[in-house]
Amino acid sequence: MNFSFSPSRFLRNTAAGIAAITMAFAAQPASAQEKVTFAWPVAINSGLAPFIFAQELGFFKEENVEFDVVVLQGSGIIIPQLMNGTIFTAFSVLEPLIISRQPGKPNFDFRFVYNIVRSSIWEMAVLDESKIKSFADLKGKSIGVGALTWGNVPVTKAALQAAGVDPSTVQFIAVGAGVPAYDALRRGQIDALNLYDTMHIAMESQGTKIRRLEYPQAFRGLASHGFPVTNKNIKEKPQLIERFGRAVTKGVVACEANIQACVEAFWKVYPNQRPSGDAAANLAKEVKIVGARVKNMTAFRPGEPKKLGGFGELDWKSSIVALRAGGQLDNTDVKLDTLYTNQFVDAYNKFNREDVIKKAKAYKP
Repeated sequence: MNFSFSPSRFLRNTAAGIAAITMAFAAQPASAQEKVTFAWPVAINSGLAPFIFAQELGFFKEENVEFDVVVLQGSGIIIPQLMNGTIFTAFSVLEPLIISRQPGKPNFDFRFVYNIVRSSIWEMAVLDESKIKSFADLKGKSIGVGALTWGNVPVTKAALQAAGVDPSTVQFIAVGAGVPAYDALRRGQIDALNLYDTMHIAMESQGTKIRRLEYPQAFRGLASHGFPVTNKNIKEKPQLIERFGRAVTKGVVACEANIQACVEAFWKVYPNQRPSGDAAANLAKEVKIVGARVKNMTAFRPGEPKKLGGFGELDWKSSIVALRAGGQLDNTDVKLDTLYTNQFVDAYNKFNREDVIKKAKAYKP
């Protein structure tokens, strides 16, 4: 066989081949965004602002994620939807999973993959003039909660028990959130209101003077909410979890850097959430509300690695001890690795924070 090598012909053919390959790749559509259906456990409120800011700044799109929010009120509704695949994850309390690991309980087949609220948002509020000064004074009283299915209810019962109060002596009343809950407290229909940071600040901003009762020591400074994902999806869709978590992390960093813009982005997407009246005063109030939530989302204990999304063993061990003290657990021998994983935390935090902060500060609704 007569074979001769021609440099010029080789270069021409190579260039043509590269051009053809480039055109072929360019002609292919970009991979479709993967949808994450995310359950919000209460009526839409500005606690959702960091997630919406992430959406407005394009962080989900950057991660090839389609972010879809649905409202499912309470863990009793969220967990079945998580297990049957209707939702991918949720803004969820931790305790129902711990309780599910007890003998005879459902032993839910999911774990938490992201610690979104590093310091608990739950508070116990009473009117400023109330004679109730501590958890111990709640014996025989009534406590308003969003719904009896909400995941904070067993935690509150455990806190009462730890304070020496038999939870059976306390009446739990579903009052919803927002104005109906505020009115129930103002009118004396309940003695205390067990909602969360942003709700209580909003009530104060409307002129109601309240006091917050200090939780028993074992319940302070612990994570309260995370993202649960089924073990099936942890195994089969780890990259989606990483990308979703990274977009959320960017949103939290961005919101902390520019809380006012974070609020304005939320109002842009949910215009019905913007209060009427004095625009400047309303913005100032909402900045205070969202700021309180972001503070809880970015709280770190001394010596803790400053990586958003990660749990510490203390979050779970302390919760287990507290739930046991409150009579919610019979067995404290719960394997922590069945409750959470930090395997994705490094990926969540793998981005240029300066770029994110720059985008946040440049945002205009």
